[in-house]
Amino acid sequence: MERENKETRQEGVAWVPPSEETENTDASVESVQEERTKELEQKAAEAHDKYLRTYADFENYRKRTQRDLADFRKYANEQLASELLPVVDHLELALGHASEAGNNTEGIVQGVELVLKQFLDVLAKVGVTPFAAEGEPFDPAQHDAVMQTAADDAPENTVVQVIQKGYRYQDKVLRHAKVGVAKRQEGGTEEGNGDAMKG
Repeated sequence: MERENKETRQEGVAWVPPSEETENTDASVESVQEERTKELEQKAAEAHDKYLRTYADFENYRKRTQRDLADFRKYANEQLASELLPVVDHLELALGHASEAGNNTEGIVQGVELVLKQFLDVLAKVGVTPFAAEGEPFDPAQHDAVMQTAADDAPENTVVQVIQKGYRYQDKVLRHAKVGVAKRQEGGTEEGNGDAMKG
């Protein structure tokens, strides 16, 4: 004990034995720290709970969005299918009349023309329209040249024959028109040929 007092005196600080006041201060510091720790733990628990709820909400939203998208894809053509059913009905009627008509084909031709018009109207409603090709300059973005035809009365690389119509969906080419393209005759004796020319 004497040695401790000497060391303390040498350092210039008087040694004071711990008192109740110091112990109370230590206890109050510990109490404050415990309260602060509890408060922080509670805030962390609340934040974690909030995170879990937000994550669950997001997962539910994601699943609902996927389900809605799957339903949209599944039923996207429902309206089109519904509008095509009367066309099928009229084709079935035309076939029924054809078997009863015998040699009288005039009524059948008129019936099929009406069905074709109805079908084209349904396609136009959903944005599918044919586009003109004959007389137009050959355009590989719209036309698919399947043959070349010798022609003196049309400029070279002009569409002179449409073998199969082209169609657009909105402003996009849905199907290229299959066409015959004008080719200048060499020497005036060449006939058109079936050479394929892809664009």
